Amino acid sequence: MSAIKAWLIRTLFILSTLGGLDHAYGNEPLTIYFYNPEINITRNTLLKNTFDLYLKALGDYQFQPVDNNKTFETLIKNEANAIFMMSNWHYLQIKNTQPNTSFSLALRGIKGGSDSFHKILVSKDPQLDLSTMSLATSGNKEYSLAILNNIAYRASAKKLSQNPFSNLNMLSVPKDIDALMAVGFDLADAALTTKSSLVKLSTIYKNQHQALHILGESQALRRIVVTFKQSTNMKVRALLSELRQMENNKQGRRGLNMLGLDSWQLVNESIMQAKVQKGRPVQ
Repeated sequence: MSAIKAWLIRTLFILSTLGGLDHAYGNEPLTIYFYNPEINITRNTLLKNTFDLYLKALGDYQFQPVDNNKTFETLIKNEANAIFMMSNWHYLQIKNTQPNTSFSLALRGIKGGSDSFHKILVSKDPQLDLSTMSLATSGNKEYSLAILNNIAYRASAKKLSQNPFSNLNMLSVPKDIDALMAVGFDLADAALTTKSSLVKLSTIYKNQHQALHILGESQALRRIVVTFKQSTNMKVRALLSELRQMENNKQGRRGLNMLGLDSWQLVNESIMQAKVQKGRPVQ
């Protein structure tokens, strides 16, 4: 055995032992990083299991939920060959506060034929003192406060427009429908939820639904988005294409349902066509 051949075998053995063989050949799984302040992180484990089952049959892909925005934004900064799934609200925040961050929209979520929705503030008491209320919400504190302030800005009632929500007591719940249930069972004074969840409640608990009042409504909010940094990566383009087809697969529909979606809408056709000019994707 030649010295060169012996050295090569030893090198490959070391790489394999250290878990670096896949890295040496560029065969690491492509990761979808997920962070959404609109939903409770307690659902992340189930979400990961559901998406991983879908992705496993498609190729060397994995789904990785992230628990906080700081870690997620660090990943966006450092991970070039990855896909990022996030709320549109968070996407706009990053674009506004970190203009040098280079990543682009690929897909946007669709539900009921629409890419937007409204959040509503609901309570049993139409004269609720919002400065001392307890609020049931599926979103994190930063997101929930932002939506409440948007509702307050839009509302004509002085009790909303003058309320700073400084003493807000939040009850974290898994889903929007659970926020309504919390109000119905007197676990919270108000719920930050959606109209579709309010309609759903009317089919489950009619009496509870009849006792509720809508105190305010947010502006139209765009649904969750899928973003990327390098569309010239063949693996990235392939996975974006698979995500777009999720509605045509039983396991894929389960994943969409967990995100509150029916399908994905392609934002820019050039992403899939992967046109390249001077070594860079055309946006």
